[in-house]
This record gives sequence, C-alpha cells and structure tokens, in this order.
Amino acid sequence: MEPLSSGSRNERKFNMKTLAIGGGVVLTVILVGVIAFQFIENRRLRNPNFHSDQLRAEAQALANRVGRLMQLPDEEVTVATVQDASRLHGQEFFRDANNGDKVLIFTEARRAVIFRESTNMIINSGPIVINSTSAGLTE
Repeated sequence: MEPLSSGSRNERKFNMKTLAIGGGVVLTVILVGVIAFQFIENRRLRNPNFHSDQLRAEAQALANRVGRLMQLPDEEVTVATVQDASRLHGQEFFRDANNGDKVLIFTEARRAVIFRESTNMIINSGPIVINSTSAGLTE
C-alpha cells in the first residue's frame, strides 16, 4: 500500500468539513421547521374559535353517527359525557347509563339520546327537562 499523500489528507479534511457543515445546515433547517410548526400550532390552539368549532364539528359527527340508527331532530346538537353514572341513576332517564356514554341534547325539540360509542348502541332516548345543574355530566 502506498502511504497517503498530503493532498489526499486535505481532500479528506475538506470532505469531512463539508459533510459536517452540510449536516449542521440540515439539522438547523429541521429545527427551525419544528419550532415554526409548534409556534403556528400553539397560536391555532389558543384561538377561542378553534375549540368551539372543533367541539361543534365533533358533536355533529356524533349526531351523524347516531342519526344512522334513529331519526334525530333537525337542529344543532349539544353533547355531554356521563362522568359519574352513579350520581345519575336516581333519574329514570339515566338508569342504564355508564361512565363515558354520550348524551345528545336537542334543546329546541326538548329531546335527549344516550349513546354508547363502544357498542354503537342507543341506550335511551326521550323527552327531557333542561336544567343547568345536571350532576354527573360534562360538556
């Protein structure tokens, strides 16, 4: 084998230096991209309209799913989630409700539907009296 000449060492140093600089540039571009994405996402999530629009869309998607199982009133739906079914079992409407069940509330029609997503089943539906202090439910 021939010993390396100083020219090939310089070439190797140059290639390693170029590689290191190129890698640094690529990492910098990736880092700037991640920071920019997080900044934009953070601004979007802090927008109060984002959450209400997202909740409205999720409620409508759930209503569409339940609407394939039964006819629903033609109005905007409010969805609550059963958090503590034991606090609701004293009310006849909620006797078969479990934690995690969704309650679709149609205010104008004064109707509600309890839906269990895990089994894709309607647990109960019927007329309701709306009061704002229903214990055990969260929107």
